[in-house]
Amino acid sequence: MNHKHRDVLVFGAGGFIGSSAVRRLRENGWNAIAYTRQDCDLTDAEAVKKVFAQRAEPCRVLLCGCVSRHFEDSFATMVKNIAMVENFVRAAQPGQVISCVYLSSTDIYGNHPALPVTEATAALPEYYYGASKLANETLLLRAGLTDYPVTCLRLPGIYGPTDQGHSILGMFARRVLRGQELTVFGDGGTLRDFVLVTDLCAIIEGLFERPHHGVLNVATGQSMKLLDILHLLADTAGCGLNLRYAPPGLRSHDLVFDNRALLAAMGAELALTPLAEGAKILIDSLLAEAAANANTTEGGAQNATAKLCKETA
Repeated sequence: MNHKHRDVLVFGAGGFIGSSAVRRLRENGWNAIAYTRQDCDLTDAEAVKKVFAQRAEPCRVLLCGCVSRHFEDSFATMVKNIAMVENFVRAAQPGQVISCVYLSSTDIYGNHPALPVTEATAALPEYYYGASKLANETLLLRAGLTDYPVTCLRLPGIYGPTDQGHSILGMFARRVLRGQELTVFGDGGTLRDFVLVTDLCAIIEGLFERPHHGVLNVATGQSMKLLDILHLLADTAGCGLNLRYAPPGLRSHDLVFDNRALLAAMGAELALTPLAEGAKILIDSLLAEAAANANTTEGGAQNATAKLCKETA
């Protein structure tokens, strides 16, 4: 690590990934400066300019902030998401930024990409959210607005402790533990690739140590059927499944990734957590969270399991 310049500005630090990244960076000796939406609204150009006007030393930047498609996916939110990156690239002056990591999305590939997906796969977003991510990649990488290396990480599903149920896998796990109904679209054979948040944070830190200019798909390279993932969560938790089947949805398409570019950029030390291991980490964290909320003492995890895990017929 270059110990001379250790500042990392993390925008979107109040979210699941941003807060996890701040924690990881601080634990490993970086001076992670956290900006939540309340600290600096990226859609406010003057607020972003103020952040960089106050800086005397070069820094690295992690851009996590966006309006999630799970909250709203509209033309208005697309414009907001693009404005966030536009305001950043206009505010940062030459020499101020050492490198930047931007959290993009595999949504840019659309609903029916050719498999396996690589960084060269055609970008054909079908929703406003994916279109905003592709536009922001263009602003950062190709518009001639930056004088520093930028890595755009195209994320599939990210999951892990502290996700507050905002990740797809976290939502699945909570419903499994509570015995709540889960809808399976089609036959449940849709393939997906999920990445543990601690692995993503290790990748982000690695890119600050060894910058990479371009796009990278963040994936384990080991996709699983969604139905098998649900059974894995249930088996890990010791619960039954309460399933309802529905016709295939608009997003009932397979995602299988070739992650060789990621492995080449990160080096041999990158180890991605298998889903079976990650599922246990997720379930254990939810049980611990439930035990803490119930203010239990001895046997807390078991009591939480009994409360949450309702066996289904």
